[in-house]
Amino acid sequence: MKDPYAYHRGSMIRRMRKSQNLTLADFAEKTELSLSFLSQVERGIINPSIISLRKIALTLGATLSSFFDESESTKGPVVKKEERRVLVNTDSRLIYQLLSSDNNRRIEFLLSRLEIGSASAESPMAHKGDEAGLILQGECLFELGEDKYDLEEGDSIYIVENTPHRFINTGNIPLIIVSAISPPGF
Repeated sequence: MKDPYAYHRGSMIRRMRKSQNLTLADFAEKTELSLSFLSQVERGIINPSIISLRKIALTLGATLSSFFDESESTKGPVVKKEERRVLVNTDSRLIYQLLSSDNNRRIEFLLSRLEIGSASAESPMAHKGDEAGLILQGECLFELGEDKYDLEEGDSIYIVENTPHRFINTGNIPLIIVSAISPPGF
C-alpha cells in the first residue's frame, strides 16, 4: 500500500510542475535529480529526503513546508510543543520542527535537530529569505558561502538570502538550532 503522505505530496508536486509547463525531463534537469527518482516521487512510491524536497521546492518556487499536510498546522498565534509540524529527513538524522503556526506571515520560526557526526546537507544549499540561527545545544561547523565558522551553544549566525550554507554537528551531543527565516522559505 502506498504511503498516503507520499502520495499526496507527489500529486501536489506533479500539479505544481504541470502548472508551470515543465516536462519531467526539464524538471529533472532544473532540480539536478534523476528523472526516474522524480517520477517515483510524483507517483507517491518514495518519500524524498528533505534535501531533495528542498531542491524541488526551490525549482517550483514553493516553500518546503508547503509539501506537508496543512491540516497539521495550528490556528492562532500559539504552537504547543505537541502540535509542532515535524519534517524528518528520510534517515532521521536531521529533524526540523516548524515553530510558527502560519506560513502566511513575514517570519518563519524553525527548530533543527542534527545527530552527532551528521550534516544538514551533502553540500551547501541556498534558499530564499534571510535567516538567523541560534545554537541552543551542541557544537557545529557552519559553512556559509566560502567561509567556515565553528559555533557552539549560545553563538548565533546571520545568513543573507541565497547564500549557500550547511551545518555539520562536530560535537558529542545532538545539535539543536533555532532559526527564523524572513520571508518564509523553508
